[in-house]
Parts: sequence; structure tokens; C-alpha cells
Amino acid sequence: MTADLQTITAHVLRVATYAAFAPFCYADNGRAAGRDIDFLQLFAQQQRLRLTFQFFPFDRIWERPGQDLCDLAAAGIAPLATRATAGVVWSVPYFAVQRGLVIRAADQQQLRTIGDFAERTIAVTRGSTADQDVLARKPESTHIAYYDDQQQALRDLAAGIIDGYGTGDAGCQYFVERSQGQLAIADLHPFETPETFAFALRSASGLETALNQFIEQQRQHY
Repeated sequence: MTADLQTITAHVLRVATYAAFAPFCYADNGRAAGRDIDFLQLFAQQQRLRLTFQFFPFDRIWERPGQDLCDLAAAGIAPLATRATAGVVWSVPYFAVQRGLVIRAADQQQLRTIGDFAERTIAVTRGSTADQDVLARKPESTHIAYYDDQQQALRDLAAGIIDGYGTGDAGCQYFVERSQGQLAIADLHPFETPETFAFALRSASGLETALNQFIEQQRQHY
């Protein structure tokens, strides 16, 4: 373990995460799972730290380390300038994403870009990059529905209650591959600035150097 780590609890890495952002982080029978979680488990193993996880709503989860509620927030978070927070530093990026919409496969011909969603409803997670992106680009008559449960959003999409679900390209692909031909991807595009994911760290934790070195060495295996 790096000698200068000052985690809230000695030898323990306390992580705030989100239960509904597959494949990056999600709850699997109440336990934290996903690519972010696996990545941090390897880091913790190298540092000889025990990992603990606590689920929070996504909105403002990046502020939790600055409130001394955790050492690190991991939830597929883009380190946007608007998310700068006292007591929080960001790791280097570990993954790059684009924006997209999951739609019903039957709607592929009429729903190609966000401009086709006039009088339609798009679901997003409150406070997410998808939320910001859809609000900035949607037709005036497009409705926004906020969900904290991905699976409920997908059920409502299949039922025709909503018409699209906004998430990153990797998330879109994850759901489409598991849909047995029922879902498709629309409106794939970059965010207004190139979007990456990073971890939000409690400034006093001393994690920044060790975690950044780990990301540089292991990013290609994420």
C-alpha cells in the first residue's frame, strides 16, 4: 500500500457508486457490480485495501468525496467543469464515450436523430451527461422523463410509455446486445466536448498519484 494514503478508514477504500448505470456500475442482488467496480477491485488489491461500496443517487454523486462520505466516487462520471467541487480532485480519464439513445428496433426508420423526437418522450438519469445533452439538443416539444432505474426505463420503452433512453454508446450497445433484436441505437454522436469518465477523489485521501499511475498502466484493460 502507498504510504501516504489517508483514507477515511485505515486500509479501507470507501466507494460511492450508483445502482443503475450498466455496464459500468449497477446493483447485482444488492452488491456493486460493473466495469468501474472490477477496475477498482484490481486497484484495491494492488494497494492492499479492502473495498466497501455504498449506493447513492447519481445526481451530484461526485460531491460525496468532498463531504467525507467516501474516499472515491465511481459511477461512469464525466469530470465536467460544472462539476468542480471543493475537497474533490479528479483522476485522469480511464474511458471515452459518445452519447446515444436506445430505441425500439421497430422505430429505427423514423427515429434516427434527436430531431425526430418531437412530441416524443426521452428518458434520462437526472444530473447525468445524457440529461444535459438531451436538454440542450431536443426539439421544444420533446418530453423528458427522469428514471433512477434502468430496467424500468427499458420496460417502459418496450411498452411504448417512452420512446428513447439516453445513455453512452457502450451502455446502448450493452442493452441492444441483450435485447434479442428488440432494441436499437439512434442519435449516436459526441458530447459538446469530448467526454471521458474519471473517478472523483476526496482531496485529503492521497489517492490521486497511485490511482493515476494505475489507470495509465491498466486503462487498455478496462
